[in-house]
Amino acid sequence: GLEVIEAHWLFGVPYAQIEVLLHPQSIVHSLVDYRDGSVLAQLGLPDMRLPIQYALAYPQRVAGAVPKLDLLEIKNLTFQAPDLQNFRGLALAYEAGRIGGTMPAVFNAANEIAVELFCQDKLKFTEIPRLLEDIMQKHVTINNPALDDILAAADWAKQQGASLWQKVK
Repeated sequence: GLEVIEAHWLFGVPYAQIEVLLHPQSIVHSLVDYRDGSVLAQLGLPDMRLPIQYALAYPQRVAGAVPKLDLLEIKNLTFQAPDLQNFRGLALAYEAGRIGGTMPAVFNAANEIAVELFCQDKLKFTEIPRLLEDIMQKHVTINNPALDDILAAADWAKQQGASLWQKVK
């Protein structure tokens, strides 16, 4: 979900044109559909260092710390569309992005606190979307935020996450 918001901002693509595919092998890191029907893919080992390096060095290509992908070792590349009922966090990310303003920052910060609580065994993995949704529903979006508004919204979301978790506990 966060990568959907990232793609929107990095490439100026409307949310309606950003599609998510589930890809269990984690070899394909991004796909771009062209008007002529061709698809350009960025492939690499399931290691986020390479896509991050590419994003930071673009348009240069620099030597990396990740081993080269051996296509002969790859047996299959499979894809499927996500069920947004089962992947509620993804649906919430799209919603946060479409709402805009401070909501994407709230979504991100709420996700950070939820993941932190999960890593501390204080929140079940399946409870993460509920916490995100609860925080998003409480937020009053600022539509044209200044940087201070965005930072304040993120801080607010983290405080809300900790507070909501205490009530659930």
